[in-house]
Amino acid sequence: MCGVIGLIYQHHRNDLGRIAAELLETLEYRGYDSTGAAVQGEGLSIELRKGVGAPSVMVHELGITELSGQILCGQVRWATFGAVDRENAQPHLMRCKVLLYGAHNGNVTNSDRLKEWLLSEGHAVLSDNDGEMVVHTIEHCFAQALLQLKGTEEGDAEARRAAMRRAIAVAVRKLEGSFAAVVVDPKSRTCWAIKQGSSLYVGQGSDPVGGAFTIASSDLSAVLKLTRILLPLSEGEMVEFHAEGREVYGLAPEDDGQIVKLERAPVRSRLRAKDTALVPPFETFMDQEISAQEQTCRDVITLFQGGSKALAKLLPVLAAGTPGSLEAVLEGLERLRGQCDDEELRRVFFELVDLAPFQGLLSEIPVAIRERLREVAGERLSSAESGFLTDLLPMARDAEDRLAVRVMDALLEREEVFEFGRVVTEFIRLCQDSSSRGGRLFVVCCGSSYHAAKAAALFFNEIARTELIPMLPGEFRGQYSRTLKDGDLFVAVSQSGETKDLIDVLNDVKASGRAIRRVGLINNLNSTLAQEKSDLCIPLRCGAEIAVPATKSFTNQMAVFYCLALRLARARLRALPEEERDQMERSLCEREAKLSRLPDLLRETFDTTDAELEQAAELLYLCPSIQILATRITAVAKEGALKIREVVLNHTEGFEGSEFKHGPNTILGFNTIFGPRELDRLVRRIGQTLDALIPRALGAGLDADAVARLAQAVTDAAFSPRSALISLHDEERALLHQVLDRGELLRALEKDYPLIYVTGPDARDVDLTISQINTHKIRGASTVVIAEEHQGLRATASKPPADNPDYRSVYITLPRTNDSLLTVFSATVVLQRLALKMSLLKMHYLDRLGVQDHGVHPDVPKNVSKSITVD
Repeated sequence: MCGVIGLIYQHHRNDLGRIAAELLETLEYRGYDSTGAAVQGEGLSIELRKGVGAPSVMVHELGITELSGQILCGQVRWATFGAVDRENAQPHLMRCKVLLYGAHNGNVTNSDRLKEWLLSEGHAVLSDNDGEMVVHTIEHCFAQALLQLKGTEEGDAEARRAAMRRAIAVAVRKLEGSFAAVVVDPKSRTCWAIKQGSSLYVGQGSDPVGGAFTIASSDLSAVLKLTRILLPLSEGEMVEFHAEGREVYGLAPEDDGQIVKLERAPVRSRLRAKDTALVPPFETFMDQEISAQEQTCRDVITLFQGGSKALAKLLPVLAAGTPGSLEAVLEGLERLRGQCDDEELRRVFFELVDLAPFQGLLSEIPVAIRERLREVAGERLSSAESGFLTDLLPMARDAEDRLAVRVMDALLEREEVFEFGRVVTEFIRLCQDSSSRGGRLFVVCCGSSYHAAKAAALFFNEIARTELIPMLPGEFRGQYSRTLKDGDLFVAVSQSGETKDLIDVLNDVKASGRAIRRVGLINNLNSTLAQEKSDLCIPLRCGAEIAVPATKSFTNQMAVFYCLALRLARARLRALPEEERDQMERSLCEREAKLSRLPDLLRETFDTTDAELEQAAELLYLCPSIQILATRITAVAKEGALKIREVVLNHTEGFEGSEFKHGPNTILGFNTIFGPRELDRLVRRIGQTLDALIPRALGAGLDADAVARLAQAVTDAAFSPRSALISLHDEERALLHQVLDRGELLRALEKDYPLIYVTGPDARDVDLTISQINTHKIRGASTVVIAEEHQGLRATASKPPADNPDYRSVYITLPRTNDSLLTVFSATVVLQRLALKMSLLKMHYLDRLGVQDHGVHPDVPKNVSKSITVD
């Protein structure tokens, strides 16, 4: 929700504007209501450029790309407080008490009260934007802190920095809410990046042109554009940085008012900039990320199953090595991972490879395995450190060094498999402990994560015969916050790990004082939820996700829950009666045997459904309203509906199929929801009526005024019927009645309402779906079916009602699994790709019409953001 950037180089750069533009465009998926940059050059010269619009457009229109300087403060805005206009755009430049500029990301909930206070203190507040209140509040406190300095100190950089630290600590206590902010003191040429409840990442590096630099951003992808060397930062901390260096400080002052400096060593990010880049042949991140699901799903399943094939080949060698030798290798590998400077990285890499224990380990690898592993350059590494290890490959001196990299990968993967196994085992223990104490298993999350939790409830019920309660944070507060008890287990699910309403509920759970363990299922392991709010964290391992709509993170969430259900079922077997145990054992063995083929199912679905999806997308993309009806797998319907709403902007709802007849089916038949196609037919029929009417009117000798009245009467007849037609003379009224058939005119608006049915292959589910199709299509519905091949279901979907020759249907055939739980995965891929295709069709349609700012885009649809960090 919004994106902020702070960047300082050691030297002046003529191309700082170009760098600013690239960074702002990287943040576009976090905000596109407005774009701004403040660039400081020599002395106190500050260029502030900001305006309404997305960064991909505004960096050029505002001339940001042409700026030069040494310091950058930038922001892209997803509006919450204040209108979408230039005054509310950020950054904000202050001169009321002292010269200062800055911007924020997040939500300051007492913004209105702060504005009243700031006005009373003589500040010139120009907007309603909470970011301006943040910068003004810091400015006010900074001015007061400067008054305490002696005259000679006010111009001293170190004295000003100390004053600003105190000022920020005071200001933060006045600001309510969650935010990250960047503020710059132009006089000392120092920047402060503040993390107070919202995401913030800090990187450091050096390049030949600008020299050493420090960058802070609310999004890791922006930092990775310049560097992979990160300075870890936790909530309640700030980084002070300038041309000479950087320091981390706590925001809470000591008893003597001093702000404590914190020791913080830099680390190398696992991700690389290329991991967040769009690569051919893909034209959208959403498409790229849907396609990546086969691999990301395979990654997490591989962890559950004990590691990759390469690790399996090397495990006997690793196990045979002497403990002391292996320990020395691991120590050297840990030292290598801690290197941030590339030259030092190269030196330590060679030092490790040449280490006698490492050479001894390499010599123990059989020739056949060595030859296979030497092909590492063309293969994907397996550990989470693959980005770091890939950096070593260009440094390799020979094939033996490349083999060493594969062995390092296996060693790190072995650690990850062990740690992942430990975390999963602990989660299973927590589930069993909670159950034995009469506790409940709550899974609380938002958006797509909530739909994954609904799928998890299905998996845990069907596989592990365990109740799992999926809840939205607001629902949890309303339904369970007063009835929490010792032994309950709380699972928080989030891709970003920064979801504000989820963090708030976790704080409530902790504050309850109950013995409730908190587990996070998180993709961003550097996030607030992972680092600070969870007792135990299970990684999603789906990599960076750039498109705003969740796709691969959603699928990985479901894959993790599916595997956890298998593990929990295995752990519960011993406690079941013999007959039930045998039945569950057979089912469990079958599912475990199929688990490794789940990624192949995703790929087959992707490859085999394209033609049918094209038909469905063409049928649906201009439909203003759609319902997705799922039998038993409601999570799929709700997630599919969310995807279509997000990227096509068509009203779409997901229902349990049988629930549709309990009221929502009133939408079928004639309704007053009209799309572009219906309106186009109406306009054409009005035109046909006028084509028939005007020649008759002219032939009857009517003048131009009479013809105009008749034309107006025709257009009124569509939606503003006036039966008396008072404006017309008798002759005109008679002529109109000869050519106008209002019923025929309105029939141009009639169209079957689109229903999408999703079902697994279970016979009962298929029969229910057939019944629903028969019930609904005779009342005016077109039909799209997403299911495995079933002759009866296909026949029902394709057969038109006797009185409706215009009936349309599409049958999207899923790969055969004979398993409704696996249908959850294949149907999800289909609905994701359907939403993508519909979005592209509608985007091109609106572009051709010349509609400005329509907001239809598969990566950055209007009004939504990747990480929701406001209430």
